[in-house]
Amino acid sequence: MGAEYPELTLNEYFCLQALQASGVDTPNVRLSNNNKFLLIERFNINQLTGGYYGFEEVLILLGKDRKEKYNGSYEQIAKIIYDVVDNKNESMEALYKAIVMSYLLKNGDAHLKNFGVFYDEDMTNIRISPSYDVVNTCVYLYKDKPALTLFGKKIWFGRKGLIKFGLQSCFLSNSKANQFYDECIQALESSIVKLKAYIANNKEFENIGLKMIDTWELSLDQKSYKEVPVEITRNWPKH
Repeated sequence: MGAEYPELTLNEYFCLQALQASGVDTPNVRLSNNNKFLLIERFNINQLTGGYYGFEEVLILLGKDRKEKYNGSYEQIAKIIYDVVDNKNESMEALYKAIVMSYLLKNGDAHLKNFGVFYDEDMTNIRISPSYDVVNTCVYLYKDKPALTLFGKKIWFGRKGLIKFGLQSCFLSNSKANQFYDECIQALESSIVKLKAYIANNKEFENIGLKMIDTWELSLDQKSYKEVPVEITRNWPKH
């Protein structure tokens, strides 16, 4: 953990917990005893056979190299996943929730390498992979923005824009898009409560934890923002 990104492990842990609360599949994770490391179970192992699932990043599916991981859009991710998976409805619902949560959690590093698909050893049953590498980046760079574009822009879209994405790119019905968005908001609300309780008993996480809460509470108003407003950051405790 570099001094540039203090408490990164706990940051990612609470973000992954929020994803799980929303119903998004994530790897099994737990904190080390000293809270300095995130222990992540390998999620590409078939527990029944002991073999490995195939895995491909969206970056590779789009024919790009790692230098281009920030060169793309969330619409491109939705399209390529829809084109290759077998369980289209389930995978698109999972992708929609994962991207909504990325916006709500203020994860500015959801790039093309952080989405992928699984398939069985015989190259069948292609489906979206669990979500991984999710952190609140705005607590370190408050002017940070989403890694990829949505509707041609890198801004923190609120409810209206994200519902539109669900309808147009994930092929959800209006009722489903709103239902899933509301479930993500509920997950964020419960995660704020849990994070406040943790901070109360772990003051060493107060600096980053309070910043996370401020940015998450900003998401609860469900509006769009170009970046985290400076009036919020004025009250942030310093490193």
